[in-house]
Amino acid sequence: MKSDTVSSPPSAAALLAHLELPAPSQLTAPQVRGAHCVWCDMRLEGATALDLGQRREEIGGVVSRWFPRGCRRCAEREALKALVEHGQTCEQCLDDRTQCPTGLSLVRAVRAARR
Repeated sequence: MKSDTVSSPPSAAALLAHLELPAPSQLTAPQVRGAHCVWCDMRLEGATALDLGQRREEIGGVVSRWFPRGCRRCAEREALKALVEHGQTCEQCLDDRTQCPTGLSLVRAVRAARR
């Protein structure tokens, strides 16, 4: 039987949560707090910040949750870099990127960063 519900597309944060980030130990306190971009250390405002998804990592010797954020320019650059790196080694992407869930997620992450 066909379902009447339509699954919603993943949020920008869900797509961007797969991007590689610097280790929290290499970041300033404002970067770990999400007040500054994790890549360029630019101060973020609500309109300029992109949520990069909840992470669990060791911070100060304790495994903690943290909520990194980035600026649009850096997030787009990192998503595009990840897409290129993935596409160069993924046989499915070389054949047909539309059939690779990772490739599609990275394309969507680039788009989410551009919005």
